[in-house]
Amino acid sequence: GKKTLAIISDMDQPLGNAVGNTLEVKEAIDILDGKLENDVLELCLVLGSYMLVSAEKTEDIDEARVMLKKTIQDKSALNKLAEFIKLQGGDNSGIYNTELLAKASIVMELLSTYNGFIEKIDAAEVGIVNLLLGGGRETKDSTIDLTVGIVLNKKVGDKVEKDEVIATIYANDIEKLKIASDRLMNAYTFSVTPAKKRPLIKWI
Repeated sequence: GKKTLAIISDMDQPLGNAVGNTLEVKEAIDILDGKLENDVLELCLVLGSYMLVSAEKTEDIDEARVMLKKTIQDKSALNKLAEFIKLQGGDNSGIYNTELLAKASIVMELLSTYNGFIEKIDAAEVGIVNLLLGGGRETKDSTIDLTVGIVLNKKVGDKVEKDEVIATIYANDIEKLKIASDRLMNAYTFSVTPAKKRPLIKWI
């Protein structure tokens, strides 16, 4: 007797551009601050719109989408995040200045070895790369390094040229970085012809 709704979204490549704890937090802040528009924002707008309709805040999906966008434009969404953090005893200064967020000590740009297009990015392999950098738990006792991770400069369907930056790796251990960079390169599949961009929302 409960009203339910299912939305199937594409997971054949990492969602958004950032992978890793602090990097993903920064991406979320930039989206709420209106500085970034990507597939994370689009998914949030789709999910949020249907939530507003389901909650009977509006009867129209398009109107709901406008309502959500307004919370980004007037900064109320960003301010609400800052409020959440403050109420839990946290320091919310990084919400308004992401330069204050912790950073990894080593930054490496991963360069394309191909001229062509990105056909596929293995999302599972990218997750493993983040794990190898220290951004996840290999065992329940593992300590997570919150600053490491990957930012994908190019996504599926994007054109790339040889020696162009396709990803940026953030690390605190040079040996882990060497292993991670090799594996990350192997997560990419390139093609000489344009790859068709997959729809983010597959089914509602």
